[in-house]
Amino acid sequence: MAIIPKDKFIELLKATEVRKVDYKRDQYLLNNENLKSKFIKDILCITNSPGDDGYIVLGVKSDKGQPRLVVGIDSHHDSSILESIVNGIIEEPIQFEYYPLSYKGNRCALIHIPVSKSRPHWPKRNLGILKKHMFYTRRASANKEASFAEIREMFLSAIRISEVARQKIKSSRHIVDELIDFSHDERIPAMYKMLKNVAKKAGFQDYRSIQGTYLSSQRQQFAIIRSLNSLISEFSVIMYPWNVKGNTIPFSRGKIDYFSEIKYTSYKPRTGRVTAQIKSRIKQSTIIHISYKNIYTTALQKRPYTPTPGLYFANEWKESWGKVMKWEDHRLAVVEDKAAYAKKTKYEFFLPNVASQDELKERLEMTLKWINDNIG
Repeated sequence: MAIIPKDKFIELLKATEVRKVDYKRDQYLLNNENLKSKFIKDILCITNSPGDDGYIVLGVKSDKGQPRLVVGIDSHHDSSILESIVNGIIEEPIQFEYYPLSYKGNRCALIHIPVSKSRPHWPKRNLGILKKHMFYTRRASANKEASFAEIREMFLSAIRISEVARQKIKSSRHIVDELIDFSHDERIPAMYKMLKNVAKKAGFQDYRSIQGTYLSSQRQQFAIIRSLNSLISEFSVIMYPWNVKGNTIPFSRGKIDYFSEIKYTSYKPRTGRVTAQIKSRIKQSTIIHISYKNIYTTALQKRPYTPTPGLYFANEWKESWGKVMKWEDHRLAVVEDKAAYAKKTKYEFFLPNVASQDELKERLEMTLKWINDNIG
C-alpha cells in the first residue's frame, strides 16, 4: 500500500515504538561536507537497522519524557538532490523519498526510507564524521557504529533463506541486548559475570575479581585476566554500565594503581588477601575499558597518563571494534652514568557499546589479534 505522507506524519507523532523513526526539530543544513555527512549518517543508520520501513520526521521537537511538539522548518530540499548526496558517498544506492507537507499551519517534512534489499550500506570514503568502510546502525533510538554482531545480522538478512532459518537467526543470542533490562547498579555485576563467562573462550585465563574498599566504596573494582598467546600478557579490565566520559578514565587508572601498591593490612577484599603475585599482575597490566554505551576519549590526549612518571599521548587507532591509545615517555634519563632517552610505552584499549556475551567475546578476540598484529 502506498504511503500517504500526511497520515503517516500524524501517526508518527503519536508513536511509542520509534526504533526506525528519527525526529528532527530543524531542517538539515547541507552547506559543507561535515553537515552533509550528518545527514548521510542518519539515512545509513535507519537503512541498516533491522525491521520495517524507516522515517525521519522534520519539524518536530521530541524530548524524552515530553510530548512531541510540532515546531516546523524554514525550507525544503529536493528529493532527487538528497538522494544524489547520499548515493555519491555510499556503496549500493539507497532509495528514499522526501515529502514536504503542512500540519496545523507549520511547514514540516517526512523522509520515507523503505526496507533495503541491498542492506548493509556503508561509506566508500571518509567524509566529515563518516569513516570509510564503517557500518552504522540505530539501536535504542540512537545512531551509532554497528557492532560485529549487528554487522553479521545485516549480511545474514540479505541472504535468501527459509523463513524458519531466518527466525532462528533473529532469535540467536548474539543479536540480543542482554543488559537492557538491568538498572545502572545491577548492570555492573552483570557485566563482570559476562566477562568471567567469556574470558577463557576469548583466549584469556586466570580471571581474578578485585573487590574491596576504594575511597569508601566497598564493591567490585575491576578484574584481571591473563593471555599467554599475545605480546601483552596481563590485563586489568574495568566495566562501565553507561557512557564513559574522559574524566572517568584517570579515576579508573588511579583505582588500579591504588590496588597495586596497597599493603596487605590496609586492604580487606571479599575474595581473599591480595598476594604479592596478584599485586605484580596488577602493576604490570594493560587496561581494557569496556562500556555498555559510548566511551569518550578525546580529552585524554591533552593530559599525561599518570601515575608518575607521566606518559604522554603518542598515537591512537580507531578500529571497528573499538579504540587503542598509545602513551610514551621520551624524557632524558641517566642509564649507566650516561644520558640516554629511556623510552617507555603503554597501550590502553577502549571497547564501547558491548551489550551481550557474544559481542564481548568478539571484541576481546579482536583486541588480542590487534596486539599480535601491531605490537612488535
